[in-house]
Amino acid sequence: MSLRLDYSHDNVTHRNFLNGQPVVMHSHHYLALITKLVEDQADIGAAKILRDSVEDTMRTVFEDYIDKNGLTSAQDRCNVGREYYSAFGLGKMVITGDENGGEVRLVRSHVDEGWVKKWGVHSKPINHFSCGYIAAMFAAAFKKPSKSYEVTEVASIAAGDSEGKFIVKAS
Repeated sequence: MSLRLDYSHDNVTHRNFLNGQPVVMHSHHYLALITKLVEDQADIGAAKILRDSVEDTMRTVFEDYIDKNGLTSAQDRCNVGREYYSAFGLGKMVITGDENGGEVRLVRSHVDEGWVKKWGVHSKPINHFSCGYIAAMFAAAFKKPSKSYEVTEVASIAAGDSEGKFIVKAS
């Protein structure tokens, strides 16, 4: 499956759209700053807020694409998330698993690499954004409700590992 990328710009509102969904182009500096803010606000559960926000937002994007393109296989639906991740410039992921869970490896990670450029290697994984993204991807792929998957980052480029690794478990 190859993701169809229909990019458009509304000259009246100055908004960008990808496959009919609003998108904001960003830099690794922006995502690194958001992640730093989340890390600094750990006492209020900021990581969970970011994860949940990304999951809710991306779930809508994935389901819209899946529905409009009549994708029926779980693999094709999962590939929507994988290919969007690359199309957004977030990196490259390798996915294995089924409706019970699985593993996602980040061979490249815009968030992690941005963190390292801005602050250096961190003492722990910080890619909360991708945790929410992966949860949405699995839920959309296997037609489960939101918050059906728990995603744990167990290896991180930002923490000095050669690639990121996320364990996905059905909740």
